Amino acid sequence: MHKATIVLEHPKATVIEKTIRPESAVEIPRTSVKISRHEDKVKIDVESGDVNGLRAAVNSYLRWMEMAAKISERTGE
Repeated sequence: MHKATIVLEHPKATVIEKTIRPESAVEIPRTSVKISRHEDKVKIDVESGDVNGLRAAVNSYLRWMEMAAKISERTGE
């Protein structure tokens, strides 16, 4: 099993977590994702049976987190 952990510290961590949490409910073949938040940190644990699945999931979550942070900053939420 291949594993990766992403930790993002951001003042809008609550908004980012709420934005990406629905994505963790979508089933990705051979991959599991767990999202947690503590204060201003969002943590994403990704496990996959193969490296390609891990890479794809990590890349997706990084893009979604970046998008959520940018939108939150621009809208002032």
